Amino acid sequence: MSEKLALLAARKQQLIHKAALQRVVVAQNMQALQEPIAMADRGLQVLRYFRQYPVLMLGVTAVSGILIRKLQVARFTILLQTGWSVFQLVRDVRESIRSK
Repeated sequence: MSEKLALLAARKQQLIHKAALQRVVVAQNMQALQEPIAMADRGLQVLRYFRQYPVLMLGVTAVSGILIRKLQVARFTILLQTGWSVFQLVRDVRESIRSK
């Protein structure tokens, strides 16, 4: 019986070692996906925010359509980057006010 227990203990140690190696491999593979996952998460946060305020989404869509027609695409891209920064600033200020 003790020989069987010894075999089981050895097998358990092998499996523990194998699992540790697999965790290392998964962590290395996840490094490459970390940035795209973060970008997708930020996109989902924006969608959730606009879902809470549908009128805001309608306004942003209308203004975007008008600006795309009036401005060149490069200028519109710069405007979107600025708008995104303002959005993040407003969101952070709201969160800091709520936490107080």
